[in-house]
Amino acid sequence: MSVWCCPSCALPLEASDRVLRCEKGHTFDVAKEGYVNLLLAQQKSSKQPGDNKAMVNARRMFLQQGYYEPLSRKIAELAGKYCANKPSVNVFDAGCGEGYYLNAIAMHLAELNLSLALSGIDISKFAVQKAAKQYPNGHFAVASTYHLPMAPETQDFVLQVFAPSSELEIARVLTTAGYWLTVNPGPNHLTELKQALYDQPAQHKAIEHVPEGFSLQEQVSLSFKVTLETAQMRQALLMMTPFYWSASQDKQTQLLETLSSVNADFDLRVYVKASR
Repeated sequence: MSVWCCPSCALPLEASDRVLRCEKGHTFDVAKEGYVNLLLAQQKSSKQPGDNKAMVNARRMFLQQGYYEPLSRKIAELAGKYCANKPSVNVFDAGCGEGYYLNAIAMHLAELNLSLALSGIDISKFAVQKAAKQYPNGHFAVASTYHLPMAPETQDFVLQVFAPSSELEIARVLTTAGYWLTVNPGPNHLTELKQALYDQPAQHKAIEHVPEGFSLQEQVSLSFKVTLETAQMRQALLMMTPFYWSASQDKQTQLLETLSSVNADFDLRVYVKASR
């Protein structure tokens, strides 16, 4: 059996000859990179939803240079803290991108001698292609975070970095007393970048409510300075943000010439699924 369920009927998918098939006969081909596309047509908002190839390549280049290593290290530490007492752990990344943060968790939990099963989804086919090719030990699928193609109560730890999702879906796939780590922008995230692009930049607003069916276990604020040595890295950072699509060309050009550093500010929260 594969780790995935059929997005059409929710039955388990069985792997055979690079094809996933459910009992009702729905089939999904496994791509040469090792991922499967489980995003149904009615779940798409465009022909190619999610980040395009240029954005994916820019983010991968930026992250591989280590600019957000303090964040990946903190994510891995929190995963280790809450999974260390389990002999085996199913870790799922809801919005995995190129797999950078999931891999950080994998390496840290492996150091703790835990048996791991890793999986991730993203709505961007280009991101999932990169993740599956670079991290062949994981299971990756193109899918919607609002319709998770997974069986109920199968995941011990869910990671969600800058990705929207359904709280009900996260609760459905988590085991009882399973953990959900969310990462969102802090109030001062990329302030210098926004000041370079907008006359009146707004602060990120913190999420106040605790999702239904969960309790807040821990909240961490993480801030650090990122020095941008080249215009190429400034461009890569800009392309990772939604500001890339809304800022004027003149403002972008000026930013690429002058922006030397930014403040990275993150809000990390660990929720635990409540017992029924």
